[in-house]
Amino acid sequence: MNIKLHIKNILNQLITMKSQQFVNQALVILSLLLATSITHAQETLSYTKPVFGKGVGFASADSSFTLAISGRVQSMAEVRHELNDEKTMADFFTRRCRLNFQGTAYHPSFTYRIQVGFAQRDITADNSAAQNNLILRDAMLFYAPNKWLKFGFGQTKLPGNKQRLVSSANLQLVERSIVNNNFTIDRDKGIWLYTNIKIGASFLRTTLAVSSGDGRINSDKNGELCYSGRMEWFPLGQFTNNGDFIEADQEKEKKPKMVISGVYSYNSANSRTHGQLGEYLYNGQYSNLTYYGTDLMFKYRGFSLEAEFYTRESNTGIIINKKDSTQSNFVLSGRGLLFQAGIFISKKSEIAIRYASITPATKISKLAKVQEEYVLGFSHYFFKHSLKLQMDASYFKNGSKESIVYRLSGVVTF
Repeated sequence: MNIKLHIKNILNQLITMKSQQFVNQALVILSLLLATSITHAQETLSYTKPVFGKGVGFASADSSFTLAISGRVQSMAEVRHELNDEKTMADFFTRRCRLNFQGTAYHPSFTYRIQVGFAQRDITADNSAAQNNLILRDAMLFYAPNKWLKFGFGQTKLPGNKQRLVSSANLQLVERSIVNNNFTIDRDKGIWLYTNIKIGASFLRTTLAVSSGDGRINSDKNGELCYSGRMEWFPLGQFTNNGDFIEADQEKEKKPKMVISGVYSYNSANSRTHGQLGEYLYNGQYSNLTYYGTDLMFKYRGFSLEAEFYTRESNTGIIINKKDSTQSNFVLSGRGLLFQAGIFISKKSEIAIRYASITPATKISKLAKVQEEYVLGFSHYFFKHSLKLQMDASYFKNGSKESIVYRLSGVVTF
């Protein structure tokens, strides 16, 4: 029987049915509609063979719709030795497990990107009051009327520090630095504006965003917003194959390449201890946050250098919980400094080092202590960042507490 005629007959029968019968028949109709749409999709979408590290793609016959599916898995082993009490802990876990969907819709100027995560640390809300089921990391709609201008609407990374903007799949060491972990402005929901302008042999790229200020969790709807901007100058031209979003110099740049950036963000009436991340401040307290800094990336013939200096200022200090005076929290304000460098010692092997420090603001220094991090790492890239094995040894100091951490990581991007 013709599918459309069959659906019409079912709809005519629904009027005289009871509620349960209605539900059953509605499910039948939904299944038929899905089957029809899938059949139609199979007739109009062409399939491209998978390319390792870039996933698999589909395109409609008229190219008005495209879809690329990719993903990655990162497995980790970690041994942590606390020097103060001579305590040693070891663990194995899946650090990241993610899927990406992206493509064009209707016209090449309209694009979309979706990223979901399934590992425990992928979905954590970093907030005990919020549900721990945040599988959605990115969901963006883009419109690019020309090559130098693009608009974005949805949820993704804010234009903050360079190391956060580099995907976790493209890191030079197993994990990002303590400066990033404590001073990043991370992801948020809002509107983005991107520009990319060529000035002679150099490029100037800017990103502006107006967002909720609360990160990936639901906004408390206090009527206040976060305003962020990042300006990047490429005095020696752009990096090969978007190399400024990759920490190691995988392309072995034949000519020196460098990007110098400045960042500013103002989060009005913020409710969390790390801006877009962290627990809620006690007593329903709000804090106005100012975040600013600069970073640099340089690459040449397998050598790479990355540096960051960021400051976060808050109009609040330590907040005592009115319900329990033994509890207190604060916005982590102060300064963060990062230096990281790497060099290829063979065609596929690299060594890297990092130094990072955090100096808390005076108003919170009774609870927040100076932190330092020293890291030495080795990476072997079987197929650039798409298949790699990494290991590093780190020394951490937080006030008087000291620890040594050994990490082993394997990453595959498909």
